[in-house]
Amino acid sequence: MSCEPNIIIIADDDADDSLFLLRALLTVKIELTVIIVPNGQRLIDVLESVSPKYIFLDINMPKRNGFDALKQIRLNKILDQPTVIMCSTSGSLDEVKLSQELGANMYLKKPNNMKNMNRMIEDVLSVDWSDKDKKNGPKQFMIDSDKHYA
Repeated sequence: MSCEPNIIIIADDDADDSLFLLRALLTVKIELTVIIVPNGQRLIDVLESVSPKYIFLDINMPKRNGFDALKQIRLNKILDQPTVIMCSTSGSLDEVKLSQELGANMYLKKPNNMKNMNRMIEDVLSVDWSDKDKKNGPKQFMIDSDKHYA
């Protein structure tokens, strides 16, 4: 199954955070299909029938957390690997390091305002993710929007 270029999955158990991200995605000038799932297990279930280009993956979720879901995604060698953006409110260096070790493409500290969220989404979607070995990936793995866009 190859990646479908305009499909994005948001995996987050916090409905407000999911809607915040969705609002930012709606400002992008390309047609997108966005699927929202409430936990890592539902994400894995959905990936059996959908191959997104991007997954915005919250870390702290019930049933299966973001790290466990990321491990499962990266173990699936048949799946055309999506770009996985880990998202968290903490910005913990341990979380950032583990995200990178498990194969995430980027780690975003969730912003606290719409302006920063819009800028973050524009930046993420403008990166050339075609080289999954990160040779053409982002200049930095972690973005703390409150500091990066200050």
